[in-house]
Amino acid sequence: LPLIIMCLIIYVLTLVHILRIPASAAFGGFGQHGWLHWSHEQQWGVLYAQNFMLVSFVWCLAWMSPTFLYRTFSMLHSPPFKNRVWVGAFFLTIILQFVFCAVSLVHGPFRLSNVPWYVYFLGFVWPVVLLPIQEAVKIHDNKEFTRFQKRSKLEFSTKLGMHSPL
Repeated sequence: LPLIIMCLIIYVLTLVHILRIPASAAFGGFGQHGWLHWSHEQQWGVLYAQNFMLVSFVWCLAWMSPTFLYRTFSMLHSPPFKNRVWVGAFFLTIILQFVFCAVSLVHGPFRLSNVPWYVYFLGFVWPVVLLPIQEAVKIHDNKEFTRFQKRSKLEFSTKLGMHSPL
């Protein structure tokens, strides 16, 4: 949920600053007419906002992906940089996403400097906020998993479980 909220904020901020419109127009003005009825500038503004949002989404997912490597081990316990496949996938994903964004926006009418610094900052620093949340969820999941394993062992250690063919 924090990742989705951040992506929506980046989308709206990029759209507002690229097109130089008020935030209220970004929420209500684009739903009245279809894509084909928009001006050339509006279409490019939405494309810029979509690309900025997609770059920040992929960036955050790539930085969150080490927490997906091991279900119960912390990133501190098992560093992801020892996993060569993960390192390769991480850099390949980031490079491909930036190439896709560059190819999409190479002929665009807007300059990237129209977007203020804090939109870039929010997108690139957000993984610092998300990683501790992911680690806290993993700690909770580890406690639940350990409790489930103990309960399963207790059920299997009964007299009936000792002679079970499983």
